[in-house]
Amino acid sequence: MDIWSTGLFALFLLSVAAGLMVSHARSWLAMRSAQLEPREADYRRRQFRRRMQTSAMLGVLGVAIFVGHLLTAWVASRLFAVFYWGGVLLLLGWMALLALADILATKFHFSRLRQDYMVEQAKLQAELRRIQAKRANGRAK
Repeated sequence: MDIWSTGLFALFLLSVAAGLMVSHARSWLAMRSAQLEPREADYRRRQFRRRMQTSAMLGVLGVAIFVGHLLTAWVASRLFAVFYWGGVLLLLGWMALLALADILATKFHFSRLRQDYMVEQAKLQAELRRIQAKRANGRAK
C-alpha cells in the first residue's frame, strides 16, 4: 500500500473513533441527568468506560497503522517490524476482548431486567386474579 491509502485509512479510523467518542459522551451526559437506580447507573458507568476505551483504542490503532507504515519503510530491521506489528495486533486483540465484554455485559444486564419484569408481571397477574376472584365471590352471594 502506498502512503496515501494508508493515510486515508488511518484518517478514516480516527474520524470513526472521534465520532464514537462524541456519541458516547452525549449518551453519558443524558444518562447522568436521568434518575436511575444504582444497579442501572453502575451498568451504564461501566458501559461508558468500556466503550470510550475501545473507541480511543480505535483512534490509536489508526495512528499506529500510519506510523507503522512509515517506520517499517525507514527501519530495515525485521525484528523491529515483528515487535511493532505484534504490539498493534495485541492492541487489536484487547479491543476485541473489550467488545466481547461489552456484548456479554449487555446480554446479562438485559436478561436480568427481563427476568425482573417477568417476576413483576407474575406478581401483578396473581394480584389481579385475587381481586377478580374476590369480586366474583361477592357477586355470587
